[in-house]
Amino acid sequence: MAAIALAFDTPSLTPLSSEVSTTLTVGAGHAYEVFADAVEVPRWLPIVQSARVLARHADSKPARVAFTRKLERGSLGYTLEYSYDPTNLAVSWTTPSTSNVILSGEARFVPLSHRACMMLYRLVLDLPIVDDLINSELDKHPASLVVAEFREHLRRLC
Repeated sequence: MAAIALAFDTPSLTPLSSEVSTTLTVGAGHAYEVFADAVEVPRWLPIVQSARVLARHADSKPARVAFTRKLERGSLGYTLEYSYDPTNLAVSWTTPSTSNVILSGEARFVPLSHRACMMLYRLVLDLPIVDDLINSELDKHPASLVVAEFREHLRRLC
C-alpha cells in the first residue's frame, strides 16, 4: 500500500520550471520546422511513447496532440495545445486548463547564420505523480534532456 501512496504523492506546490539554450548547426528555419512537427516527438525524445494529432491548424501544423509518456512503472497521457509564430520562429504549447497535468513551454530559434541558430527552450511542468526520472536522473532540469535529444535528432537528420 505504501508504494501506491508514493506513486500518487501530493504534487509540488509550485510547478517545476527549467530553461536552457544551445547552438544548433542548422539554420533557424529548418530547426523550427523540424521541432514544429509534434508527431515526430516520439522519434527523438525517448521518454515519449506516442503522439497522435487530434486537430490541425489551417496551415496543417498540429493544433492539439495527445501524448503518452513513459514512466518508470507505467505511462502518463496528456494533451498539448500548440501555437506557432513563424515570424519569430517560435513554437509554444500548453495543456488545457482542465488537465491534471500542467505542462507548458516554448522553443524559439534565433538565426546566427544561414547554417546555425540558437535554440532557447523553456519548460514548466507540474505532474500529479512523483516522477523519479525528473527528480533524480535529470536533477530537476527536464529542459536539458529535451534540448540534448533534439540536437542529436538534428545531427542524425543532417
